[in-house]
Amino acid sequence: MLALNIVLYALLGTSLAFSIVELGLSAFVASAYSGTQGIETWSAYSGYSYTQVNVKPPPILVFLVFSSVWTMLVTASALVLPWYYTRKGFVSAKLNTVLAAIFVAIYFVTMVFWLACFADLASLLGGGTSINPYYNAVLAFGVLLWLLFVALVVFTILAMCGVLVSDWAGYQSLRKENGNGAQTTAGSVHEVPMSTNPVAQ
Repeated sequence: MLALNIVLYALLGTSLAFSIVELGLSAFVASAYSGTQGIETWSAYSGYSYTQVNVKPPPILVFLVFSSVWTMLVTASALVLPWYYTRKGFVSAKLNTVLAAIFVAIYFVTMVFWLACFADLASLLGGGTSINPYYNAVLAFGVLLWLLFVALVVFTILAMCGVLVSDWAGYQSLRKENGNGAQTTAGSVHEVPMSTNPVAQ
């Protein structure tokens, strides 16, 4: 039980830290593309001249900024909600089921966001790395965030199935033992309070 809680804290805390770094990097690269730039043009009639053009960043950089902010909100809520409900000391099976479904859905969506981000950026770079170290750092943190959310989806599903034991709300097993030691699904005991200590049944 303690091991899973430590793993979840580590994964969520690392995701929060990496998303803050990714936000800074992607916002810096996006701002470098924004604004007006002078482009040198040549004409046979007037020779060389400078033209001011408005430059917009590639859409993937804007999506990276959005994904970073989204990840910060997701990880902060995923850290606070289980702690808050577990601290109350009363977690019903219905609340646990709802939180578990929300966590799996949100982690999966965030995982897809980061997969799209780093795959599109790698495609933009031609499948390799860039001479710009900022692009390489954005790409590396995108891959790491994708891997972190893959791990969060797997650990959350394992906790829901009862393979791993946790006392956090949303990570408790959806199967509870009845008095005879048989397993029942959470749907039949939605209104029965679940103990925050799985050993004390």
